Formats: sequence, C-alpha cells, structure tokens
Amino acid sequence: MSRSTSTSFFSPRRVLIIAQSTVTQLVRMKIFYFLAPVALLFLGLQFFDAIWFEGPEALMPEQELRMHKNICLGTMMLFTSLFAIVATALLIPGDIEDRTLYTILCKPVPRLDYLVGKLFGVIAVLFIAMLVMDVLLVTTLHFRTEDKILQTTEYMTKIGYPEREIAAGRADIAAHGPTMILQFGVISHFLKACVIAAVALLISTFSTSTLFTIATSVMIWIIGSFQSIARDGLFNDATFGEAPGWADKIVGTLISLIFPDFQLFESISDAAARAEDVLYGDMAQLAGLSAVYIGIYVVLSWFVFSDKEF
Repeated sequence: MSRSTSTSFFSPRRVLIIAQSTVTQLVRMKIFYFLAPVALLFLGLQFFDAIWFEGPEALMPEQELRMHKNICLGTMMLFTSLFAIVATALLIPGDIEDRTLYTILCKPVPRLDYLVGKLFGVIAVLFIAMLVMDVLLVTTLHFRTEDKILQTTEYMTKIGYPEREIAAGRADIAAHGPTMILQFGVISHFLKACVIAAVALLISTFSTSTLFTIATSVMIWIIGSFQSIARDGLFNDATFGEAPGWADKIVGTLISLIFPDFQLFESISDAAARAEDVLYGDMAQLAGLSAVYIGIYVVLSWFVFSDKEF
C-alpha cells in the first residue's frame, strides 16, 4: 500500500501525539514559572482589607469580596490571554528553527493535524494554568468569605439585629463567595484565551516574525474588546432616524468574524463577579460561539499553511 493511501486526512491520534509534544515543549520553556507571581498576588489578597470605608460603611463585605473577585478574574484574564498569544507565536517558528517541523511533515503528517495538535497543546497548558489559578481563587475567597461572615455576625449580634436579619446578611455575603456562578466567569476567560490562541495561530502561519505575530495578536485582542462598542456606534446609530441597512449589517457581521467580540466573554465575567445570575444557556451559547471562532481560524490557518513551502 502506498504512503499516500495509508495516511488519513485527519487523525485524532496524531493530533493527540502532537498536542502532548507541544505541552512538553511549553513546559521546557519554563512557562509555568509565570504562575508564581500570580499565586503570590492571589494569596496576598487574602490579607488585604479595604481601608477606604469608614464608619457605618466599613461594614461592606460584599464590596470587598467583589473587589477580590474582580482583581483575581482580571489577573487570570490578563495572564491567560498574554500566555495564549506568546506561547502560540513561539511554536511554529521554534519548530522551523530546530527543524522539527520538517521531520513532522515528512512522516507524513497532514498539516491540519499539525496545526490542530499545536493549538490543543496550548489549550491544554492554558487549562492547567487556569485550574491552578481557579483553585487559588476559590481557596482564598472561601477563607475571606468565612472571615467576613464571622465579622458581620459578631457586629450585627452586638448591635442587636434580629436573628432573621443576621441570617439574611450571612446569606448575602455567602452569595459573593465561591459559587458556580463564579466558575462561569473563570470558564469565560478560558474560552476567551482559547479564541485568542486560535487567532495567534492564524497569524503565525503567514508571519515571518514572532514579534509581528505577538503585536498583531495583541492588537486584535484590543480591537475585539472594544469592537462591539464601535460597531454599535457605526451601524446602530439612530441619530438621523434611519435604521441600519442590509449593507451595514453585513459589514458588521464581517467585522465580528474578523475581530472576535471579546466583550461577550467580559460580560459573563462581570456578571459572575457581581454574583448576578448567569444562565446555563448563556454559557452554552458562549461555548458554541467560541467553537465557531476557533473552527474558522483553524480552517483559515490550514489554508494559509498548506501553501507554504517547507
């Protein structure tokens, strides 16, 4: 049997092998060392108290817990997004430099398998890093919430509040602790980082410079964070009493495909930090949208990468 007939178009086994190799490659880059300052930040927040409240307003544990979550989720978002960009931007140039890419493609391994395996390897490391940060977030937030519940109970008992109001106060504080809604915010940042990694993968397939890949990916990340606002201002402006036409809607849709609307991910995270209700349907839609974005960028990466000579 010839080699061309024995090689399937797409093989999950080959993708898994390349993903495992990518994880090993990223670990050798000592990429997990970046988690150390993040862990120290999360642990340091445990001993931080909001000192700008005075008098009766000092009893605002919900505000302190919300601030704790905002800082931690923001740090997770920043770390995972930057890691997704830098790690993905270094993979293909690194394989070309040490000639690993030529060995892989000569096996032969389809280029789609190679790209998907590389992306899954980055996503696997992102998942591990996010899991570590999530454990730190939940642990520190749990102890901080328990401390605020104890302080509030002692204060309200001393003042003479009835037991029913004390129980309600404890329940309000507990709602801002580690809940499933908070996990939705963590998941939204993970999905966002996966989409950013797919964008960086696409750029790295035609870029000749790692610095260009990183800079362009960061630019798309920034544009995606604000493109919903710009799109609404350009195509949904009813100042002149005219509704947006079909051409405006098409342009707006194309902009959404080229630049992912990262504000959708941020809205879930913000709602989770405020302990507002986040529906499972909203998370399912966000996951589906992320899969569509990743699929589009992977297919585009495959088209571009297939024309390159190695």
